[in-house]
Amino acid sequence: MRAILKISLISLFLLSSQLSFAGSFVDSATVISVEKVYKNYRVDEPYQECYIQETIQNNGDGSATNELFGAAIGGAIGNKLGKGDGKDALTLFGALMGASIANDAEKQANSTGKKIIRQEVCETKTRQVIEKRLSHYLVTVDYAGRDVSFKSNRRPANDVIKIEVTVDGLGN
Repeated sequence: MRAILKISLISLFLLSSQLSFAGSFVDSATVISVEKVYKNYRVDEPYQECYIQETIQNNGDGSATNELFGAAIGGAIGNKLGKGDGKDALTLFGALMGASIANDAEKQANSTGKKIIRQEVCETKTRQVIEKRLSHYLVTVDYAGRDVSFKSNRRPANDVIKIEVTVDGLGN
């Protein structure tokens, strides 16, 4: 029985010496270098584009009052001049001629009084630009005689930093 116990203990010792145990611990490492790593970002940048716009402005009042007044007077004159069955036709003809004469008179008055108006017009547009921005730091440290690199969002403040060392897997 003692022999079986001795063989079991020796076997257990040999097996456990062949296995490594997973775990982690904190240690110190010396910073060798710190590199800034940049990344390109596409950004929309607003800008204004301005130009001079010319428009023609008439001096007319823009209403149909003159034409309606001309039609009323022309219709009244046509009604007075017409007799019998032609009275309605002459009234209609007078109204159309009166409106047309008033329209032509307004156009002629406006043709001499046209103004060219110049004004600055500005539009906001966007253009895409590429901006180079700091993405992260690539930190290289000397740990146990080996150079080890890792990404960091912060620049190390000291030459010696604390690092977490993780041991994982079987040691064969």
